[in-house]
Amino acid sequence: MLALIDSNNFYVSAERVFQPELRDKAGCVLSNNDGCAISRSNEAKEDFKIKMGTPYFEMREKQQMGLLWMRSSNYTLYQDMMRRITGIVKKTFPDQEIYSIDECFCDLTSLKYVDLEQEAIALRAKILKWTGIPVCIGLGSTRTLAKIANKIAKKKFKETGVFFMDTPEKITEALKATEIDDVWGIGPRYAIKLIKEGVYTAYDFIQLPEDFVLKLMTIQGRRTYRELKGERCIPMEYNRPDKEGISTARSFGGFETELAPLEEAMATYVANAAVKLRSQGSVCAKIFVYAHTSKFAVISDRYTAETSVCLPVASNDTALLITEALKALKRIYVKGYRYQKVGIELTDLKPYSQVQGSLFQQVDSDKEKKLQRALAVIDKLNLDYGKDTIRYAAMGFDKTWSMRQEFLSRKYTTRIQDIIVVKAK
Repeated sequence: MLALIDSNNFYVSAERVFQPELRDKAGCVLSNNDGCAISRSNEAKEDFKIKMGTPYFEMREKQQMGLLWMRSSNYTLYQDMMRRITGIVKKTFPDQEIYSIDECFCDLTSLKYVDLEQEAIALRAKILKWTGIPVCIGLGSTRTLAKIANKIAKKKFKETGVFFMDTPEKITEALKATEIDDVWGIGPRYAIKLIKEGVYTAYDFIQLPEDFVLKLMTIQGRRTYRELKGERCIPMEYNRPDKEGISTARSFGGFETELAPLEEAMATYVANAAVKLRSQGSVCAKIFVYAHTSKFAVISDRYTAETSVCLPVASNDTALLITEALKALKRIYVKGYRYQKVGIELTDLKPYSQVQGSLFQQVDSDKEKKLQRALAVIDKLNLDYGKDTIRYAAMGFDKTWSMRQEFLSRKYTTRIQDIIVVKAK
C-alpha cells in the first residue's frame, strides 16, 4: 500500500500560517514577476471563480476593493515549510519519496500490523497542529490510485482528510467518479483521444483491451492502465539522482538596456546555480549563457543570443564560473535592445571526485582544498544567516533588475530579522 500526502493550496496555506488575518478570506499567490495566480484559496475558487493562471491584471480591481488578498511567491518560506512537513511524515511513514514541493509518496508495505487509515488520520492532525498546514492523504495500492484517493479525500472527506482505497468496491466507485482528464499520467492530448473512443472516466479506461491502450498511448499509457488495475509499475525513488544540468533564469521586473545590470543578474544566477552544484557534490565543465528581449516586442526590436563556454578543468568555484559567464555575456550583448531576461545552465556535470586535470593547467591540490573549505563556509553562512549574506561584488547590491515582487511576505522561518517577535505584558 502507498500513501500520497499532499498539502492543500500549499502556498496560500503557508502564507496564512504566519498571517492569520488572511484566513477565511479569498486570496492568491502569484507567479514570478507577479504575473498570474499559481495558488488559490478555496474562497477565491468558489466566490470569484479564479482559475489557475488567471493574470494579475484581471484580479487587480478585486484586490483594490479589499475583496482579494495577494502575495508574491516566497519559495524560501514554502521550501522550509515542506521540509518540516516531510520531517513529521518520516517519523510515521519512514519509506518516503519527496515528489514535489507540496507532495510526498510513502511506501507502507513494511507497516503490516498497523491500522493505516487511523495512522493517516493521526498524522494529518499532527501536521496541522505542528505546522498549521492542512494536508490530505490518499491511500492506494499504486501511485496512480493513491493520487485518485488523495483527490477524493479533498472533495468528499474534508473532516478526516483521508481516503483509504482498500476494497474493490471503493476502488470501483473512485474510478467511476474520476474523469479521464483528471487521471495522473493522462495529458490533455490523450484525454481527447480517449473521449473520442467513448472513455469518459478512469473506470471506462480500464475496460479497454490492453493491446488497444498500448497502440493508442504507447508504453506510458499502458503503465497508467496497469496502475489503475492495481499493478505497481512506477517504482519509488527514495534518493533522487543528481541533476545532469542546473539552470537558473528569471525575467526582469522591467526592461534593461545597459550591460551592467545584465552582468549583475548573470553573476547572481551563476552564484545560485553554483550552490546547487556543490550541494550534490558535482562540478561542471560547460556553461551555457543566453539573453533575449521580450517575445512580444515588434520584430525589429527582438533579439536572442546564446553561447557556451568550455572550462579546461571542471570546477564548482563560484568566482571562476562567474568570470567565465560574464565573458560569454559580453560576447553576445548588443547595445540598443531592451532585454527582458538572461540565464545560464551549468552542463557536462560530473562528481567532484572524478575531476580530470588539464595538460595545460597545473592544479595546486593544497590550494584546491583551501578553496573547497572556503566555499563550504560561505554556503553554510548564507544558509544560516540568509541568502547573499556573503556575496561576490559582481552580484551588486541594488538589484534594480530583479523580478517584480510587490506583495512579498517575510521569510518567517529562515531569516533571523524576519522571525516574529511576541511581546508579553
